[in-house]
Amino acid sequence: MCAALCVPLLASGCKKDRDVAEPKPEVVPPVVEQELRFSLSGTNEIGSEVVAQMDLTTDPCDDFYQFACGQWIANNPLPEDQPRWGRGFGELGDRNNEVLREILENDTERPGTLYAACMDEAAIDGAGITPLAPYLSKIDKLDPANTKALFKLMGELDAGVGLGAFFDFGLSIDFQEPDLHISDLGQGGTGLPEPSFYLDPDKSAYFLPPYEAHIARMLGFFDYAPADAVAAAKRIIALETEIAKLQKTPEEMRDPESVYFRWDRKGVEAKSKLPWAIYFKAIGVPKLQLINVSNPEFVEGLPAVIAAADPQAVKDYLRFNLISSTADLLSAEIVAANFQFTAALTGQQKIQPRWERCVGVVNQAVGDLLSQKFVERQFPGDSKDIAIDMIQRVEAAFEAGLPSLPWMDDATRAAAVGKMKKIENKIGYPEKWKSYDKLSFAGNYFSDSIAARTWSNRYQLGKIGQAVDEKEWYWPASIVNASYNPLQNFMNFPAGILQPPFFHREFPKAMNFGAMGMVMGHELTHGFDDSGRKFDADGVMREWWAPEVATNFDAQTQCVVETYSALEVQPGVHVQGKLTLGENIADFGGIKESYAAYRAWVVEQGAEPQVVDGLTNEQLFFVATAQSWCTVSSPEIDKLLVSLDPHSPPKFRVNVPMSHLPGFWEAFSCGDGTPMHAEPVCSVW
Repeated sequence: MCAALCVPLLASGCKKDRDVAEPKPEVVPPVVEQELRFSLSGTNEIGSEVVAQMDLTTDPCDDFYQFACGQWIANNPLPEDQPRWGRGFGELGDRNNEVLREILENDTERPGTLYAACMDEAAIDGAGITPLAPYLSKIDKLDPANTKALFKLMGELDAGVGLGAFFDFGLSIDFQEPDLHISDLGQGGTGLPEPSFYLDPDKSAYFLPPYEAHIARMLGFFDYAPADAVAAAKRIIALETEIAKLQKTPEEMRDPESVYFRWDRKGVEAKSKLPWAIYFKAIGVPKLQLINVSNPEFVEGLPAVIAAADPQAVKDYLRFNLISSTADLLSAEIVAANFQFTAALTGQQKIQPRWERCVGVVNQAVGDLLSQKFVERQFPGDSKDIAIDMIQRVEAAFEAGLPSLPWMDDATRAAAVGKMKKIENKIGYPEKWKSYDKLSFAGNYFSDSIAARTWSNRYQLGKIGQAVDEKEWYWPASIVNASYNPLQNFMNFPAGILQPPFFHREFPKAMNFGAMGMVMGHELTHGFDDSGRKFDADGVMREWWAPEVATNFDAQTQCVVETYSALEVQPGVHVQGKLTLGENIADFGGIKESYAAYRAWVVEQGAEPQVVDGLTNEQLFFVATAQSWCTVSSPEIDKLLVSLDPHSPPKFRVNVPMSHLPGFWEAFSCGDGTPMHAEPVCSVW
């Protein structure tokens, strides 16, 4: 790769020796036509679209991701308003947002009212920082040494603004009684996303300077003098560093057994000497009893951190949290200042267009009202029936593959089948839409946004102590995503992702199974990954495997950990194999199960016509999988996500599972020793 990059640079006139006096004639290297590895053509519009994304000069057994996505990557430079952009989530997300925009621009009900208020930039800019004045006044009057007054103020602000200072508190489900809503009290309170950004010398040297500049810049809107803002930023970072010392890493937080401690109110008040009763009353749950503590060391250590905190730092910290949590509701000047840190952290060059941000605001606030109209337009006919048939076939493939797993015993296989058969599949849209009773908008963007946040807080916390509603969806149906919930043992595939390139009712089955089928298999496998396997068929966290089977499973997964840990995102920056283990297991299982489901469909229904001359439908299956993950990204976001994201980078999500799958080797004749024929082979599910 380096040679290919260096030659054009030198040919354009760059000199390696700057002391040369006499100019030399420019040497233009000859153009070498690269050999086409495949000669392909689409037999229809769908097939032509597939071929147009491919790099046919790359051997699929060398780098399948480049083979399937190379032309798309070449033709799609990273948009300035994105840090990462993909053919699946990026392009599809944009298309969905365009549909939502058109709906909102013609809507006269609550979604349209909130959207219009969000788009009224003149009114928002005219208000400037003044909407924060009532909250700022309370912070100014606070005596930080009075922890009762501090916790009362934090509760009031968390109930509406969503301040998020010092800790996190919200709704959860009991891991031992998963039909019961409880609350969760846990780590939070830092502006950077994980503790190593404060505590690791290399990461802190990279992330803290732009973060300090960001804090000082935002405090300037509260009339801090420049020098005072810099001093306050240093105080805030010192305070947040103490908070970070109590936090667990993202890898540690992945283990459900390490985040479940039912202290309840009595335990919290006994082990963490802070005025929790005052906070709970202020946030709206004065009689709260049911509390899980997801990080006991954090909650126990918090009183000492607060007691030792510089009183001025606490007020600085609250002011910064106030403007951080509301910046996107304020004037363009504040929005732009806030975005500068996002740009520094992620490499994103420009903020997204206003309309697109406003679509996101409405979808988050009243997503079910908006998604009803989206579903009517974008999820027609028998789309849901096709998707249901696909997931049932993927589940059957999972069951059929269990007898071939030598690390399992018969009892555990039977229990795994039982859990799989109890999974509920939520596809397309909910049976019952939320109505958002008692939430109204007046046409003022700031006050309407706070009204939505306040309503959501009351709605969520009002469930504590209540039975879990098995029919409720946690996402709007228009979102481009999918999920598995181990506590309720369900999979969710919203209408927003059941769109091209993942799915279309008129796509050949090879493409639907390759793209969407892989996602379905991925979510199914999450029920049996290193985290999901700790919950039984009813969502109860318990060990339901024989001890020797659990030991065998851990041995199988170590191969996956080591394989991904060896991969570099950038020179010296490795994928974190343990952090990404659950998603990697799901990727391995997803492609294996969806391919088996497609092969079984062909046996049952017969071969379907080819849409690409030169590609078998088995090969098309794998191309469709890869093309839903074609992605471009900034170096900054790649470096950031290695520390945070439990998913591996898209290229590795394609190449690694496929290189370990015999069906892929057979489809493309990838022999021993080729990069896409791994040795040794990892296999879990």
